[in-house]
Amino acid sequence: MSGLVKGRTLLLGLLLTWLPIGAGAEIRVVTTNTTLADLARQVGEGRVRVESLMRGPENAHNVIPKPSFVVKLRKADLFVHLGLDAEPWVPNLVRAARRERMLPGGEGNVDVSRGIALLEVPSAGALSRAMGDIHVYGNTHYALDPLNGSIIAGNLAEAFSRVDPTNAALYEEQTRKLERSLRELTDSLQERIEPLRGSRVVVYHRTWPYFLKRFSLEKLAEVEPKPGIAPGPRHIADLAERMKRSGIGLVLVETYSNRKIAERLADLAEARSVVLAQEVKALPGVESYQALFRHNVEALLAASSESGGTP
Repeated sequence: MSGLVKGRTLLLGLLLTWLPIGAGAEIRVVTTNTTLADLARQVGEGRVRVESLMRGPENAHNVIPKPSFVVKLRKADLFVHLGLDAEPWVPNLVRAARRERMLPGGEGNVDVSRGIALLEVPSAGALSRAMGDIHVYGNTHYALDPLNGSIIAGNLAEAFSRVDPTNAALYEEQTRKLERSLRELTDSLQERIEPLRGSRVVVYHRTWPYFLKRFSLEKLAEVEPKPGIAPGPRHIADLAERMKRSGIGLVLVETYSNRKIAERLADLAEARSVVLAQEVKALPGVESYQALFRHNVEALLAASSESGGTP
């Protein structure tokens, strides 16, 4: 093959890689987690084919990529992820896929953290491994504020419109529709959880600051002595005494954290342990982004009632 033919073949391949998808074709979307997959489906409204690499109950920080992940990424038009340092396995995954458009800054790489007001951002120069599993840009669980779902949806709509400009108006309308839905849902759930406003809780991991802030709850302490570090018996005993002195009635735990430790703490503190869904499909019945918040609010209310109320 002559150099001229080789050059034309390479140019054609590059053009096909960057051209918008054809009329009538679905956008092939791969997301890191199930929450982003559900939001992508809602924004895409039948125009996207979405697949999540995670199933729902896992810890997003500790996923071990499979060879099948690389195969899925090579076939995708867009790869949607949380950005920041939320999923430390993602950089190696996109490099393994060997698709330039999937690398950071590429047209197929969609970081949905853009525009999010991050919480728990560490002070400059204050980071060290002695602090445990600290996120250098701030807390990465921002999707657990339902109003941040609107920002995520906006980032998705922009990405969809970039590769499928013919349907840009549809994606924009779906985003506005979702924003209205999430605003109404938030107002309704804030009213529903009003009896617990200002209540203090103990959390297992630093998963819940956005959720707690949105629904006017306060964190007393964490079960982990440092993020990502398992608690010892002395820490649990001391925390149980602190909970009893403070009248704390609830321990919030994720599906991937040690429920037995959370239950042990709750028993010692004469409180209740409640498992919440940190992602869509993390628990049975949590099949959508909206269902996640309904489930968690109702679970908190039920657990609080069983514990005799939380001050």
